Amino acid sequence: MIAFKKIFSILLLTLLLQNCKESDTPYYFEKVTPPKEDATKVWLRQNENYKADKEKYLRVFFTYYHSKLAQKDYLNASKILDVITTKLVYFYDFDPRLTKTVHEFDKKYRHLVPALKTTHIDNYFANLEFDRDHVSKAKDYFLKITALEPNDYKSCYKIARAYYDLSYAYFILGDIEKSIEANEKSRIYSERIRDKESIVSVHLNYINIYKANGSFDKAIASANEAIRVFKEEGNTYDYFMAKYNKCSIYGYFGKTRLKNQYIHSTYSEYLSSKFDSDVMLLCLSDYEIAALLEENKIEEAKKVLDRIQPVAAKNTSQNWQNDYHAALALYEIKTDAKNCNTDYIEKALPNILENENYERANLFYNVLLKKAIQNKDFEKAVVYTEEVYRTKDSLSNIQNKLKNLELAAKYETKEKEQQIALQQGTITQKNTTILTLIIAFIAASLALLVYYLRQKQQKLVKEKEQSQMFTKNLLDKTEEERKRIASDLHDSVSHELLSLKKSFEENQHVLNEKVDLIINDIRTISRNLHPVMFEKVGLIPSVEQFVDRIEHTHQFLITTSFSYKQGLSIEKELQVYRIIQEGVTNCIKYAEAVAAKLTIEETESMVKIVLEDNGKGFDVEETLQTKDCFGLHNIIERSRAIGGEAQISSSSQGTKITIEIKK
Repeated sequence: MIAFKKIFSILLLTLLLQNCKESDTPYYFEKVTPPKEDATKVWLRQNENYKADKEKYLRVFFTYYHSKLAQKDYLNASKILDVITTKLVYFYDFDPRLTKTVHEFDKKYRHLVPALKTTHIDNYFANLEFDRDHVSKAKDYFLKITALEPNDYKSCYKIARAYYDLSYAYFILGDIEKSIEANEKSRIYSERIRDKESIVSVHLNYINIYKANGSFDKAIASANEAIRVFKEEGNTYDYFMAKYNKCSIYGYFGKTRLKNQYIHSTYSEYLSSKFDSDVMLLCLSDYEIAALLEENKIEEAKKVLDRIQPVAAKNTSQNWQNDYHAALALYEIKTDAKNCNTDYIEKALPNILENENYERANLFYNVLLKKAIQNKDFEKAVVYTEEVYRTKDSLSNIQNKLKNLELAAKYETKEKEQQIALQQGTITQKNTTILTLIIAFIAASLALLVYYLRQKQQKLVKEKEQSQMFTKNLLDKTEEERKRIASDLHDSVSHELLSLKKSFEENQHVLNEKVDLIINDIRTISRNLHPVMFEKVGLIPSVEQFVDRIEHTHQFLITTSFSYKQGLSIEKELQVYRIIQEGVTNCIKYAEAVAAKLTIEETESMVKIVLEDNGKGFDVEETLQTKDCFGLHNIIERSRAIGGEAQISSSSQGTKITIEIKK
């Protein structure tokens, strides 16, 4: 045992040292209950207050925020700025007043607050640049966040989210390798906080990668997994966003019928859910409008367009404005192509192309192509057709950068060597990790084995002690019983015989009474030693006689229910009788009960005895450890002796003894 402990200690030390080499920080961060916040901050956290009156909401925020600045409480000013920027980014609302405030805090006060408490600033700017189609600038802001190392649950969550967004930015910019790397880091940081939703969000980024590689089945599998988890977790927003992504897969792979069926069911499900999200409504409505127009359901498409018109009008997001105008243009092309106004789209295209957002550019050129075809403007149709294919090819080339020979040829020899070295380092690290896991598994297995053996040894020692205690108590009780019988014979029968001797001179009537009294005393003593006629009448009549005697002697009510058909041998029946005797005696002596219920029932495989009382109850486990519980041990041991098992449960409502004896 000592040698094993030394080996285990060495293995454990090796594992700990290996972990220390790999990371100086704890791997997991636990979510903690946040401290109680003041009423204003709680109010600002609630989405319904923003939706009800945005202007009032911002007034409350600015008053609270400036009060913190006036108090030079820059940390809490940053915290409330975190709440507001996170909320407005969620709603894709990039209000110029908030943008100005974030810029001012970044310049004047950010350096006065710990870096991990200001990541929301970079996150806000990154999303703002994304909305303006400045993907490269957005990437740089996300890189600032991912350069930090988390020290708690919240900071780890923010870094995991930044890696997730960074992965999408790299994807748009065409660097698939870095996109995958960032996505995997997002998964790792999400696992460090055990956040199931963050982990499954990684699947949403892989949808784009699988689409680009032509892997329809893998893309659908990723979408389905995200849908399943978000539904289980009750995350309605991300649940519908995952379904929105699934629609995009059908559309990308040209499965128009499936796409239209799926968007119709998803759109209907969203409206039925009563979930209120302008962003989600705009997303799903764009697909729904396109599907309805493809099916020539013009009136239905108009209803959907009218529903989102006021929502789009108040939304400050450039992306959603682009999508809304694309949907509007598609409707107008279908209804009046000649007078269709596509100025917004044509003006937006240069900025989109400059920032290499070929996905949106392809969407806009498709709209313009449909307009040209409807108007029979074949010259423009030819130009737009070329642009549609060019942007699609550019998109494909960008998304498959690692597979494209021309782009791959641009890698220099040194970069390839660095990549090989990185791969070798990764393999080495994986091997080290595997070795560490094997050592950990062996150590854990050995530890479990030692724990099991020690528990078994302790159980055997405990059972031996209990057996010794039971034997001692049995001997003591046997001696007590002998004393009681001797006392009964001396005090009753002996006394009465002496009295009888003196009564020979008295009349016959008195003599007969004394003889009857002696006979009754002898019967009582005999009955206590062994139930009369037990072998002839059996268990149930003997128990009934015992119950009647107890009820008359102790004024103790016992209700009975018997369905026993003599399935046990006479020897086992006698032990059952003794168990019932012991149980009822305990009810009267210790439980302070006034009534009990006794049930004996027989099935094909067993005989079951249940004794319940309405007494004060007791702690079964604690009582069994004491030396003064011979009665309970007597019940348990007698049950075992006849192949049964006794279960004792007790509470303030009473005690229940159940014995099951296999036939």
